[in-house]
Amino acid sequence: MLHTANYSSRVLFMGYWLLKRRIPEVQMLVTLRGEDGPILLRKSLLITEPKAFALRVGDLLAETALGATEADFTGSLELEIFATRDLVYPYPAFVLNYYGDEFMASVHTTGRVYNDIEDLQENEDKIVPECGFDILSGAAYAPFFAFVNGVYNYDNPVIEWTIIDEHGQGQRGQFTLPPVPAYATRFVMLRDYIDLDALLHGGKGTVKLHHQFRGFFPRFVAGNFEQHRHALSITHTYYDSSAVSDAGAYWGNTDERFHDSAVFAPLFVDEGEYTQLVFYPIYSPSAFGISLAFYDEAGALVGTVRDWRHLDLHATPDQFFTLSFNEVIAEHFPPEQARRLRGVNIVKHWPNREQIPTRLKFGLNVGRTGRAMNLPTNVCFNSQIANAKVLTKPGTFKWSPILDGDHSVVVILNGSAVKEYATPAHLQLSFYREADNQTLLREAQLPPFGQLRLDPKADTELREFLGGQPGWVTIQADNPFVTSWYFDFNESGAVGGDHAF
Repeated sequence: MLHTANYSSRVLFMGYWLLKRRIPEVQMLVTLRGEDGPILLRKSLLITEPKAFALRVGDLLAETALGATEADFTGSLELEIFATRDLVYPYPAFVLNYYGDEFMASVHTTGRVYNDIEDLQENEDKIVPECGFDILSGAAYAPFFAFVNGVYNYDNPVIEWTIIDEHGQGQRGQFTLPPVPAYATRFVMLRDYIDLDALLHGGKGTVKLHHQFRGFFPRFVAGNFEQHRHALSITHTYYDSSAVSDAGAYWGNTDERFHDSAVFAPLFVDEGEYTQLVFYPIYSPSAFGISLAFYDEAGALVGTVRDWRHLDLHATPDQFFTLSFNEVIAEHFPPEQARRLRGVNIVKHWPNREQIPTRLKFGLNVGRTGRAMNLPTNVCFNSQIANAKVLTKPGTFKWSPILDGDHSVVVILNGSAVKEYATPAHLQLSFYREADNQTLLREAQLPPFGQLRLDPKADTELREFLGGQPGWVTIQADNPFVTSWYFDFNESGAVGGDHAF
């Protein structure tokens, strides 16, 4: 967690346990720690309503002996959930949100201390490097990764790194961190240890981080500071599975009703906007092709680009590249069609259908051009694989934050890996706010490959209901393929966002 004169941080959540699990109440233990791990504040909250909540670092600091200090703060916020019923998942749904006048950045998952020895053993059975985020090496940017340590002390932990540029060229090295006490928070600025300009020459890259840490789930927060304007973008790292090729690394598809893998993603490609898909060198060895199907907001197919690219990760495993949807659209669609495009189904197909990696993570970069800064999202998200069991589900329950930045947008989509997908979705939308337990209820219909965009700036009723504070929307759908994303577009050029729960 960070708190400075220019920006601060908070954790956003809603009482979803009461809706999803029908649990009447849950107890939350809140622990605020300083940079080296000392406890500054510990208190308990009883959650009895499915409303919107926000734990703001500035407010929590005011409750400590430090008071409402003007000094910069770096530390951690540890949140533990207790209930008398099984919560099923060992990790709760929280959003880490950094915000300032010129940006708002969010991520849905970070590292966590393990719940018990079984949790530890399950997650440390196979230790692999962390990767899966963009390094912006221009002079304006300071790439970083950050973590909160677990129960073990580290005197001088060594980080081995591999930097890979957009041409697939890799460079290796290592550096040593200062001591990391138990429960300490560390923001590691890569420029302090690596000459990024010499390796990336102002271009974009990614990094594999080989670490020694044990005792906590090493899902690092990662991203880039924009140094001139006191802003940052964040995402989370992911497993590097490029050296993992055992039976558990793959999924076979024998069901001809499904594409081998697909994901339906929102597009922002109007003038001054761009959307990119980033492929990282983290996939288990295989070979696959990529095709693209473009849709308008109502779900009408506008056009397809078949076999856009073929990747052979056996021959060249360290492939890191960015698919620019703006460039693909400019090449394949006339302007009148391009203006209609709002969604893309990204379809992957494997010649060897027994060798489909189970872990398929990508980055979705949504950004703006012609502004004071160019600081896009770098959302880590996964692709759906062929799974016939999903067809037996009667529906799905999703929930998404609605941010309170410059221009917040929630996108709800109805897309699928089913080849002949033609199933509409009926949505029951419930909106929640921080001020009280009042709700706003709506219904909507989504055609196959259609989408609904919730925009408080243009929606007077929703804007007045939220009252200038962050809120949440729950989505009860009669279709298991409904998904959601959320974004915030700042006039400065910074774009934040993530996929919803």
